[in-house]
Amino acid sequence: MSPTIVFTMASVLTGFVFFGASFATFMYKKPKSVVWSLFGIAIVFLTVIPVSLAVFVATGGS
Repeated sequence: MSPTIVFTMASVLTGFVFFGASFATFMYKKPKSVVWSLFGIAIVFLTVIPVSLAVFVATGGS
């Protein structure tokens, strides 16, 4: 497996962990700022990083 695939998989796994943490903090009625911060971090790990890696590889940057 190439390092790009490993980084993408790790990023998505980390994103799901943050998404789960966001849901858990919501269920335990923690402050909304914590819930939204964790959700925002999850979105970055689930979308921005994998798409950036995909574009980098597709443009021949690998």
